[in-house]
Amino acid sequence: MTRQMNAPVRDIRRAVNGQVEDSRRLAGLLASLDSARRVLSQRATLGTADMRLLWLFTDGESYTLRQIAELLGLEQSTVNRQVNAAVGAGLLVKARGRGRGPYLFTSSPLGVREFERTLDATLSTYRTALAAMGDERDRFLALVADFVEAYHVAVSEPASRRDRLGAPRP
Repeated sequence: MTRQMNAPVRDIRRAVNGQVEDSRRLAGLLASLDSARRVLSQRATLGTADMRLLWLFTDGESYTLRQIAELLGLEQSTVNRQVNAAVGAGLLVKARGRGRGPYLFTSSPLGVREFERTLDATLSTYRTALAAMGDERDRFLALVADFVEAYHVAVSEPASRRDRLGAPRP
C-alpha cells in the first residue's frame, strides 16, 4: 500500500521538473495527502464526526444540543442526528437537566477510550512522518503554519480584491 500512496507524490515531483505551475504542484500534493488521510481515517475506530463531537467533551463538561450545535458551528438537526447516534453507540451519555430542562450530554467512559485510541493512532502517524523529516521538521512546521495562515487570508478575501492584486483566480 505504501508504494501506491507514494506513486502520486513521485509523479508530482517528476512533473515539477517539467515546469508545472506551483499551484498545481501544491494541489497534487494536497490531494495525495487527502488520500493518505482517508486511509488512516478508514483504519480508525471513530469517524470524523464522532471525533469532532468527542473533542468537544474533552473538557469534562456537559452540553445541550443547542450548545453543541453552536460550539461546532453545525445545524441543530445535524447535531441531533450525530449526538443520538453517538448515544446509541455508547460514546455519549444522555441525562435530563435540572427539573424538566433540556437533555445534557457527556462523554461516556467508552467515548473517552475510543477518542483517545483514535487520536493516539493519528498523532502517532504524524509523529512518524515528522520524524522522517529529521532536522527539517521545525522548518517544515513553521512553513505549514505560514501557509495555512496565508490560505485562510486568501480564502476570506473577496475575489475582486484578489483580482486587483493580480492573483490568479481559483
